[in-house]
Amino acid sequence: MKLAVEMEKPKDQEEKEEISSSVGPKDMVDMYSQSATIHGVSKVGAPQIYKFRRIIWISLLIAMSISLSCIVYLQFRRYQEHPSMTIVKAEFNDELIFPAVTICNTNQYHRSRLPDDVPLLNLLYNLSEFAHIGKYLNFTKDETNQGPVSITHHTGDYLYSFAMAAAHTLEEMFHLCSWKGRQINCSDIFKRAVTDVGVCYRFNGNTSDVLTTTTTGSRSGLRVILDIQQNFSFFSTTSQSGIKVLLNEQNESPNLSSHGLFVRPGTSTALGVRKEERIGLESPYKAFGTSYCYNTRAEGFETPLKRFANYTYTRSTCQRNCVLKHMFKQCNCRHFFSPGEEDYCSLEQLEHCYIPTFTDKEMEEVVHKCTACPSRCHTISYNTQLSSADFASSFIIDYMVDAGMIQDSDYIRNNVIDLRIFYDTLTVTKTEQIPELTIHGILADLGGHLGLFLGASILSLTELVEFVALYIMEWWKRRRQKKPKSSSPNQQQMTVMDNVAMS
Repeated sequence: MKLAVEMEKPKDQEEKEEISSSVGPKDMVDMYSQSATIHGVSKVGAPQIYKFRRIIWISLLIAMSISLSCIVYLQFRRYQEHPSMTIVKAEFNDELIFPAVTICNTNQYHRSRLPDDVPLLNLLYNLSEFAHIGKYLNFTKDETNQGPVSITHHTGDYLYSFAMAAAHTLEEMFHLCSWKGRQINCSDIFKRAVTDVGVCYRFNGNTSDVLTTTTTGSRSGLRVILDIQQNFSFFSTTSQSGIKVLLNEQNESPNLSSHGLFVRPGTSTALGVRKEERIGLESPYKAFGTSYCYNTRAEGFETPLKRFANYTYTRSTCQRNCVLKHMFKQCNCRHFFSPGEEDYCSLEQLEHCYIPTFTDKEMEEVVHKCTACPSRCHTISYNTQLSSADFASSFIIDYMVDAGMIQDSDYIRNNVIDLRIFYDTLTVTKTEQIPELTIHGILADLGGHLGLFLGASILSLTELVEFVALYIMEWWKRRRQKKPKSSSPNQQQMTVMDNVAMS
């Protein structure tokens, strides 16, 4: 019994010493208020020099903390909206890739190669722009000579072969071609291309062997002299006379029904080119604040437009693909100038389905419903500045007539075009979209706000976190600590007797 009491006594003393040596919550608060690096905390724990001093500083600390929390919340909320900003910069280059140039005669069919086929000629008229204009002018073409349509003769394949054979040839249109001041055989640099407006001719359209230029000016680009042969014109998609020119990237499909510019005959026209590049952010950012863009430069990207598998994706190509799919759904065939693997429309299908369906209003509705055609994140465009003058002075024209080079002066004014395409500058204007907020930027702003409202830093916040953690641990420890058990009367009596014996 005596031994048990003696062993129990040091244990009770040890517990009392542990309790007395531990730092209490109040002591921890006092210690933190005296050593905290957050401005104002020391004023809360300091002696009150004047009345309500502690209340004032507590109120200020609470107000500043709430203000800081609101600003941080708004900052992160703004970050989740993925805002962006646009920067414009000029990039100077010693060399630039020359754009692909597509040249089309606005007259699609050479009249001398049209067959004596009334139904076919009437079809070309009904497909022409003039037929649509004639409806508004209450003009009706006389079709009294039209005989019965031969379904077996006017098949889709026949119409395609006819359209290819009736187009203006390269040798007929292009009389002179030069590149960087050096004359070149036109057939060596221009290749035939079937576009949405018919047979055209494309320069520098090979993606594996692109031409570049290192200087600016009209002698450093492309020059062609063309003869549009207006005396062989017929009803076509457009009613204008001249050529249509489109500048775009080598891997882009030429879409001349909605892009390009006209050049009239009898002129010497210069197209000064300036290259512009636009780089947008892909999802979750909205490209230039409108809609999500399509990253066509991602690794392994393939265009989803199977009709245009040889070209990259563009918004205009996607919209055209929507129109072609709609037309095939309605007529179960495609126009002889349209890409794809479906059968070409026969004359009967074109007359009774394609032409009635292909109206400006309906096509506008189709394009409007085609919502799955986002813009590309990375686009390159070529802005042109057009200037023109008469092809030649009256003296030169008279000299050419007298020398027998041309039949009369009117022929040049009605048919000949001198076209020059060149870079005005080798400087590329880049419009780039960048994130308005980043994690690094938010942290930098947070540091500024912490200093402004609380005079604190990351280490100050670490001090606060450490204090809160230690305070909670100490509170939890004291809560779970059991109270010392009181001794029984027998134990007390034995302890007293033992003390007497020892004394």
